[in-house]
Formats: sequence, structure tokens, C-alpha cells
Amino acid sequence: MSRVDTLVRPTSASLKGKGRVCTLGMFIIDHFEVQDEGGQPVPIDEEAIGGGGVHAMTAARLFLPPSHCALLVDRGDDFPQHFADQLEALGADMVWFRRRDGKTTRALNIYSGTAIGEGHQTFQYLSPQLNLSLRDLLVPPSPFATPHHPEWVHVVVRIPRAQFLVQEARQIFEAGPDRASKELEDWLNLANHFAAISPNLIELQTVLSLPRSEETQEDVVHAAEIFHRKLREAHADAAPALVLRAGALGSYTIATGWKGWVPAYWRPTEQNRVVDVTGGGNAFLGGLCAGLLASDGDYRIGW
Repeated sequence: MSRVDTLVRPTSASLKGKGRVCTLGMFIIDHFEVQDEGGQPVPIDEEAIGGGGVHAMTAARLFLPPSHCALLVDRGDDFPQHFADQLEALGADMVWFRRRDGKTTRALNIYSGTAIGEGHQTFQYLSPQLNLSLRDLLVPPSPFATPHHPEWVHVVVRIPRAQFLVQEARQIFEAGPDRASKELEDWLNLANHFAAISPNLIELQTVLSLPRSEETQEDVVHAAEIFHRKLREAHADAAPALVLRAGALGSYTIATGWKGWVPAYWRPTEQNRVVDVTGGGNAFLGGLCAGLLASDGDYRIGW
């Protein structure tokens, strides 16, 4: 029996009266480029379903029925039918294909290694972005407006956009990877408007101006304690939960009433099972949102 078979899913009765887990991450068609042994770029003749929102909602769907998930896909005139078929398999109640003029958003993932997922990754858009707003999810003709309205919203945003969104909904916030330490004050000013903040260790070390190191449990706890202390100093009892992601080590949570470790799905001795880490952080957040919805926001029971 696989671990997926052993997942404890909430019952229909336990979900009665609850809303949806949804995302403001836009759908992207991913393209790929790697390097040959001489360091020259090699385009890969492959395209894939992409975007952090897709990864997050796919993970949420592992735990929740389609009626309690929401994925808005802006579909251009170049949208591959086999992608539509794959997304529809998640459940008709979950996916809304909205017609957009022109092409679907596409992006190039560039890896410094010789294979997809290997080495340093950079990212560039190949066609215009179409950012989503809360209004897109909450207001008709959105099919998610009723009967199960958005309750937990996954977002991956920079500070200015977070400032725009912060008053609109209860949200999960994943910090962007290039935030500098000078923005620590902005993080703290926004924090009490979010239910949880979930950076990875490198992001948090950067914001706190801590030296980067090999990921150890001690480093994770050290960074988490420093940041959470700053959150408490800024917001006292209104401080959000901190869920610090640490790759193969799992995640470390500091929330009201509980703090502790949650192991990674694949343990350190099972890392050979990891094919590609792309989308892993957002998939984690989608599962976290699903657990929080099912457990009424209990960060311990939610796991």
C-alpha cells in the first residue's frame, strides 16, 4: 500500500459549511533549457503544465474533493488539449477554464545542469502574464463564488502585491526567493494580515541577514525562533503561524499552542525517489491549506 493510499481524507460531514482552498497562482505552460557539457544552452523539446498554483492545488486535491478546491486557468488559443484533459481529471467542480485573448502564458525554465531539475534554476516569461485577483475568484461569473466560496487562498507574491491583497482574504503567504534583508520591516508590517508565513530556510536566512549554511535542524530552529520572536514583538498575540520549509528535513512550525517538526514526505534516506523538485514548495503549501481547512486551522491536527 502506498502512502497516498493511507492519507486520511476529511469526510463530507466534516467539510459541511467549509469553503474552498484556492490559488492566485496563474497557469503557465513551462518550457525547459539545460546546458551541455561545454556550458552551451540546449533547448528541450518538451512543454509541461506549470505554475505554482497548479502544484499547490494538485496537492490540495490529494486531501479534498473537487468541490473544495479551486483552480482558475486562463486558456489561450494555443492551449494543448491533452493539458485540458489532465486538468479536467482533477474534477469538474475544481477547474475553471476562462477564455483569454491571444496566447496562454508561457515561461522558460533554465537549468545550469545537463538535465531538468539539475543545478541552478532561472525563469523568464515567453508571453504576457495575466495576474489573478481575488475578484476573479469571488465575483460572478466565477463558479467558485457559490456554494463553496474561497476560504484559504494560496499566493506567491512580492511585497507590493501582498500589500494590495492583504486586506481581502485570509491567505497563505510564501515569500519570493529574492527578497532582501532591507524588506524585513515590510514582512513584519504585513504579517498580522496573514494566517501563516511559509518561507524556505534560504529565504528566511536572507531576510534575517543570517549566514547561509548546510540545512540542519539546528539551523532551521534557530532561524525560526529569531523570526517568530520578531513577529511576537511586532504583533503580540496577532502574530501569524510560521511554517519554515527545510527540504529533505521537512518543515518546522511555530503556531499558537504548538511548535514542532513535520517530516518530509520522502525521508532523507529516500531522496533517490525525488525525480524533480520543481513545484515542491507550492505543492507543500497546497497540502498545508487542505489540512488547515479540514482541521479548522489547527496546525498540529492539520498534519
